[in-house]
Amino acid sequence: MNANKQHKTVQALSVVVIMLFVLNGVTAAQDPVFEFLAPSDTVFYPVANPESVDFVASIEMQQTGPAGEDPIQVGGFSMIMSHDEALLSINEVTTPLLSPEGVAPQFDEGTIFPNGMSHGIVFSLSFAWTLSFPVATPALDIHYQMLSGPLTGATSSTSAALNFEDNLNGDPGTNVVSSAGGVSFAAVTVDSALTLTPYEGSQFIRGDVDQNGSLDLADGIGVLQFLFLNTATTCYSSLDADDTGNVSISDAVRVLCAVFCPGAPAPAGPYPGCGVDTTDDAGTCEEYSGCP
Repeated sequence: MNANKQHKTVQALSVVVIMLFVLNGVTAAQDPVFEFLAPSDTVFYPVANPESVDFVASIEMQQTGPAGEDPIQVGGFSMIMSHDEALLSINEVTTPLLSPEGVAPQFDEGTIFPNGMSHGIVFSLSFAWTLSFPVATPALDIHYQMLSGPLTGATSSTSAALNFEDNLNGDPGTNVVSSAGGVSFAAVTVDSALTLTPYEGSQFIRGDVDQNGSLDLADGIGVLQFLFLNTATTCYSSLDADDTGNVSISDAVRVLCAVFCPGAPAPAGPYPGCGVDTTDDAGTCEEYSGCP
């Protein structure tokens, strides 16, 4: 579907939803309050090539009122959000929402702009299934791509604002939740920002000395070999299991106990997934084969 057709389809979403729900013919006694919450993640990127990083940030949805009442059943929603096109672009927008039986929404369409996106969801045009949102729940996943330019060579974090809009590029937008009871409600929108943070060297998993992506006996032995046999390493920080900035026998104990002692603490972060060292210490990681 081309962009113009997609955009016209999304603009028509509110009309379609309202018509369907009016036909259903029930009006809520007290208006529920829904919030759309923009993501506020911290995303790390290699300072020399930010364009190598793509990531997913989720917009959450929640019914926050009225207090003391059961959440209503929702039949669909639409939203529009902007970003700084000098920092980010969007590869695609998807929804993680499925029916209890695993059925995907029947209407799931949107338009991606250089500076944002608009998207609409109707779970079932015949109300075969609905959902409620008593807690903050990921509703849309935006697949972002970092861009070269201002981020390349940056020495500190950059804030990338994410704002819900009523109008994007001259086109009206809708931030609305439609109930299965016959009414559509304007959503309360909560803007936020991503924190884009540069790093040098490589991402790593703390404690994973042999860089195979998991923790085992060989990693504890690897710390001891580094200390007493002067074996080489390309990622000092992976040996520093307790994140003190120095490697000592306590790091070998931390790793071995994490493997063999029930209830023992795991290595400090980043663990068990790949990440960067956010502690200001002497630890470095020039190269690590177990992470991108």
